[in-house]
Amino acid sequence: MAEGKESTQKVDEDMARKKSKFKWILLLAIVLILGIGGYFGWAFVMKGGEGVAGIPDPLLKLKEDKTVIYPLDSFIVNLMDSSGLGKRYLKVKMKLELSREKDKDLVDSHTPQIRDTVLLLLSSLTFKDINSIEGKLDLKQSLITRINRVLGDGYVKKIYFSEFVVQ
Repeated sequence: MAEGKESTQKVDEDMARKKSKFKWILLLAIVLILGIGGYFGWAFVMKGGEGVAGIPDPLLKLKEDKTVIYPLDSFIVNLMDSSGLGKRYLKVKMKLELSREKDKDLVDSHTPQIRDTVLLLLSSLTFKDINSIEGKLDLKQSLITRINRVLGDGYVKKIYFSEFVVQ
């Protein structure tokens, strides 16, 4: 029986040592992870948000690339109507999202061409063309494409309708 007690005590002591070693290893791993995280955080702050090892931070890039919203005057056009139900009118007010602040001057200088392009496109539409969400999204894409033909590719990123009335 004495031998059984001694062997259980040895097993208990071995288990206690293993638990003690495990605690130390776990503590060391936590300290190491916190140290590495602290270093990368410090490196990020010291480099002005550029990121670790010179890799740019995508959120910082978004802050630098501020887009500009440029409002256009409203457009009122007759829609094409072959049904004979009467005239339908479309009133649209939109805003252009430009790539840069300096693109405003370019839009100002090309306003007559932009208005002409938009009027021609809007007046060629039917009620069925713009009655659905898909039709409105297609219209936005067509407007972006045509306005960028006037200005040059890449100037207009998006178009937002601030008013869209069909009567």
